[in-house]
Parts: sequence; structure tokens; C-alpha cells
Amino acid sequence: MKLDNRISLQKLEVLCLVVELGSVSRAAERLFVTQPVVSAHLHSLEERIGVALFRREGRGIELTEPGQTVHSWAQELLSRRDDLAQELDDLIKGTVGAVSLGSSMSVGNYLLPPILIAFRREYPGASLTLTIYTPELALEAVRAGHQDFCVVAANGALESDALVAELVGKLRFVLVASPTDESVGGTVTIGGLRGLSWVAPPRGLTVRRSQDTALASLGITSRNVAIEMGSAEAMKQAIRADIGVALLWEASVREDIDSGVLREVTIEGTELFDNLYIVKHRSKRLTPLQRKLYARLRRMLDAEPNVVPAASTERADPLARGDDPR
Repeated sequence: MKLDNRISLQKLEVLCLVVELGSVSRAAERLFVTQPVVSAHLHSLEERIGVALFRREGRGIELTEPGQTVHSWAQELLSRRDDLAQELDDLIKGTVGAVSLGSSMSVGNYLLPPILIAFRREYPGASLTLTIYTPELALEAVRAGHQDFCVVAANGALESDALVAELVGKLRFVLVASPTDESVGGTVTIGGLRGLSWVAPPRGLTVRRSQDTALASLGITSRNVAIEMGSAEAMKQAIRADIGVALLWEASVREDIDSGVLREVTIEGTELFDNLYIVKHRSKRLTPLQRKLYARLRRMLDAEPNVVPAASTERADPLARGDDPR
């Protein structure tokens, strides 16, 4: 048999209320309508379903066997309607939903996890996915729509026709050496940097370009690179083996310095920084939950001890420019 598609939720609600209260009259009282109105709803429902839903039992009414099946279906349907209403309300409020974000390696390993863990505890209905890439691949994932946004460190312009980048802070570079490396003392002059042996990321990576750009600002345009390693952890191993010194973000080496595994070498008269950006697709409209996490990242990264706040004149704020991150 084929059900009439004009069956309304209102009629199913009337059916469930009559069954719950065991009486057409009591259902009418609850709904503030007359008994004939309730009876009309039941008769109309029976006509559209094509079966009798009730039979008389003494002075009351009782569900027929088909009526029991229809009643169970109506209860489930109304329950799912209520669930849908709650889910939509939660989505609108930004308390549930999914956020997929990418990041460059050190940012994803050292800066983002505490922020994401705290956010997930506050919003247990949130589904968060963090994927760690090279900065180039993180940007491409956002451009292709595979990530909602990304957080990357880079020294250079990231915006394009497709992407909008917000500068949220600066990461301080620290020159680190092994405690047993006698080739460098606790302080080095800018000129002295030229004579050092270096551990560096491979050429072509964004982090290598950031380091080279930072050193070039001091007039250091070439250096003696003894070994190239593709991650901060691999670079730390080479440093501890006295292969050379390295420029690494303070966030990635602070614990090593504090524990004495590595030592910081001060560059006389200067500090070097990398830029930290949140990047989204220019046409991407973020959901309420995604907007909340975007704002949380902006706020928490700005307050992160290992992140130097970006000067207000340097901040490329999409909201201030009219590029709403929604």
C-alpha cells in the first residue's frame, strides 16, 4: 500500500496525545479544542493511512494492531523531529559541528594542541580535526577546500585571489646550540654568525625561507649549512650531536632550553621573528562553531607566551577590511 503524502505532523501529534491520555476528550482539553476537532484529525489520519487506528473498548478506545504500528512510527518520527530541532538549534548556537584545520609542523605540534583540547572540553559536541602539513600543503588544502582554515608560520605575503591571511602574532626565533658545543659562546655578534656551522631545514621549505629572510635582515645572505633536517625534532638531534647551531622558534625549544638539553645563544643587539597567520579561503563562509574556534585561536595565540603580539598597524584583520571570516 502507498501512504498519502499529505499526512501531517500535527495529526500524528494528536494521535500520540490521544494514546497517551487514553481519551479523545482529555486530548481535546489538553489542546484547548473541542472533541469534534480531535475526532476529525483522527478520522482524516485514518483515511490518509487507509486503516482503522482505534476500536471501541467498553467506554474507552483502544489501538488496533495497525494502529499500534502507526503509533510507534508516529512516536519515532516526532522524536526525530525534536532531535532535528535540537541539532539545528545547537548548530546555530555554535555548540556542535565539525571543524577541520591544517597547520605547519611546529605550530601544530607546539602551539595548537592546548587550545584545541580546551575548546573541545568546552564544546563536547564539536568534532575537531587537525592535520599537520608543510606550510605550502596547508595553504593548498585551504585553497582546495579540504580544510576550513589553517594556522601557519611564514615570512612573506600569503594572500592571493583565493586566500585571505590574518597576521595574529610573531614567533621569536632563538639561536640554539648544544651545551657541549665550544664553537659558540653564550653571545655571538652578527658578524660572528657567518663563521658558524648550521643545522637548517631543507632548501625550498617555507621555514627555510623564513630563516633566510630573517638572517638577510642582518646582512647574513649565506651560511655554512652542515646538515639539512626536515623537522624541528630532527634538527634538535643534530644540534645535540654538536653538528652546528640552528634558528628555531622559541615555542619549539623552550622546554629543551629550560631543561638544559639545549642552550640559547644571544645574538647581540637584535631579535629575529617569523610571522604567524590564520588563513582561510576568501569565499569560505564559516559555520558558527568554526567562527568560534577561529576567534578562539586568534585570541589565544595573541596571548600565548611564545607568540609576540602583532602590532596593530601590521595586523591584517579580515573583519577590519570587510572580509568577513564567515
